[in-house]
Amino acid sequence: MLSAILFLSSAAAATPRQDDERRFLDPKLVPAEGRAARDFVPKGWKVEGDEGETAGDLNRDGVPDKVLRLVEDLPVERKDGTYNTRYRALVVLFGQPGGGFRRAAVATKLLGCTLCAGALGDPEGGNVQLDIKNGVLNVHQLSGSREATDLTQRFRYDAAAARFLLIGEDEDNYDRAEGGGTSVSTNYLTGLRVTKITKPTRVERDSVVSNKTTRVAAARRFIEDVDYERQ
Repeated sequence: MLSAILFLSSAAAATPRQDDERRFLDPKLVPAEGRAARDFVPKGWKVEGDEGETAGDLNRDGVPDKVLRLVEDLPVERKDGTYNTRYRALVVLFGQPGGGFRRAAVATKLLGCTLCAGALGDPEGGNVQLDIKNGVLNVHQLSGSREATDLTQRFRYDAAAARFLLIGEDEDNYDRAEGGGTSVSTNYLTGLRVTKITKPTRVERDSVVSNKTTRVAAARRFIEDVDYERQ
């Protein structure tokens, strides 16, 4: 579970103001090939923070690949004391045996914007984390306030489709003050979904009210089609 993050600005008077209309990175602006990972960052965007670049082998060829978390290149805060809504995108790069990279995927809707996650969001991206384990790209996003949502989505490269397939999803909704909540874990490869409901108790561990397994349609969803706002 991602740790709860509350963003504290040095300008205490600043207040959030989320834009009404979403903006998306145009995938056509991302080069097909480049020598360095930064060559794939279009004008008007930037790699977000120190953890905006993740390395690992995603296509099992023994060559390190990279995943870039991009954000619009706008000031965090406006002159009037409100935060800018800055949209994010994910760019996946395959390392080439002879050096350099080639574009493997551009996901424009997967990540929530800098003001889309409520009180647990972080305009600097601390509530969004990426990691690569056993060839799987794991995308973690934390949102909410007292009622929090911890979402993890897993993607694996499908060589036949030459695209990244959503293979699993864990969504944990819980009450940060009292405890208890609902967690749903879905394996899209097997079509199995486990739903667990807990309630708070006076001891440290919540009590399990129900834990059941159901079947869901094993629909194929690729990384470009997954939308943070339409889970």
